Amino acid sequence: MQWTKKLINTLWSQKYLRFYEIMHYPVPTNADFYLQYSENDLPPKQKHSLKINSNDIEKHEFSREKKSKHMDEYLDEIKRIKQVFQSIPFVHQIFLCNSITFNALDDNSDIDLFIIAEPWRIRSVKFRSMFFFLLSWTKRIWKNIRKKICLSFFITSNHQDLYNISLPTLDIYLAYRIAHLVPIYKWDEDSNFDTIFRQNKRIKWILPNFPEKQTISLWIKPFEWNTKIKNILEFIWNSRLGNLFERLVKHLQRAIIRLKILINPIKNKDVIISDSMLKFHQDIREKISLKYNIKVK
Repeated sequence: MQWTKKLINTLWSQKYLRFYEIMHYPVPTNADFYLQYSENDLPPKQKHSLKINSNDIEKHEFSREKKSKHMDEYLDEIKRIKQVFQSIPFVHQIFLCNSITFNALDDNSDIDLFIIAEPWRIRSVKFRSMFFFLLSWTKRIWKNIRKKICLSFFITSNHQDLYNISLPTLDIYLAYRIAHLVPIYKWDEDSNFDTIFRQNKRIKWILPNFPEKQTISLWIKPFEWNTKIKNILEFIWNSRLGNLFERLVKHLQRAIIRLKILINPIKNKDVIISDSMLKFHQDIREKISLKYNIKVK
């Protein structure tokens, strides 16, 4: 009887996991976190207990039954450049996102990073991130190079709520993207990775079972502490000189983005440049949300 009940619950759950179906992503083993309904919304005969056990997350077991065949080599690359993550000045936290956290790596996938910077240093963090990863030969300019670092999303530690960029319709992609963030670096042991999840409480409107903490594990321990070079650079640039550099980079970025928009307005329509957020790449949220809305109706 127990296996029969489990099968029924699984079949019922699948119709509420359309996002993974649309994206062709494997469903996590703890799929109850990502169902687009709450237990109270189910008819009495289909109700089942949502067993959300935080201990399952903290074990750091891989969150799918099977790894992508590319996962281990990508994780090895991340470990290889550990000191780069620990050396970029004014970075609070770094998360992995997109294809690697969805266990959907292919032959040409990037390593996408979601970076939280110190307030009033977001532009220089972007600039120095490019420089440091270039030195490590991971940020390459040639196309179709595997395992390259993608620096497309930056926010500041005092503005972690992403609701202001949410679509006016159901933004299913943004909700899943945030829920699947995997921490990879924090500047000290007291820095709390769960802040980003708690700040984005509107995820609960779409994923009411989400526990506002890390739920996806890639079985990799986040890097902590800083290198000496980071401490030295922060000491040097945490001054008027740093403020001047931030303003210079700000004007340079604006000029580059204006030129890109002029050359290709469609490709660069999703670019966001502000004092609290930098988002450079075109996203697929509108297309995915449209597919999702059609699918669930």
